[in-house]
Amino acid sequence: MKADEASLARLAALSQRGDRTAYAAFLGECQHWLKRYFVRKVGAEYLDDLVQETLLSIHAKLASYDPSRPILPWLSAIARYRWVDQLRRIYKAGGEA
Repeated sequence: MKADEASLARLAALSQRGDRTAYAAFLGECQHWLKRYFVRKVGAEYLDDLVQETLLSIHAKLASYDPSRPILPWLSAIARYRWVDQLRRIYKAGGEA
């Protein structure tokens, strides 16, 4: 399955209704999408941790997703906020993104 708008939205809606199989597939597709999203934004040493942090945020915020609206802007917003948080941590520690 490709992480496109329709597939992700369907999986998210099913996940909200308690479908565990859909939820596992949703997180898997989000993980692939997030890796592509972050790969040019952070160094390789930060990629896996950032993806995992973002998946945790998606898990925590899934109830806030409105199935009548597009999911990719919702997912992008969560990813962007986690990326900015990561950049703050890196620069505070004196590292490079």
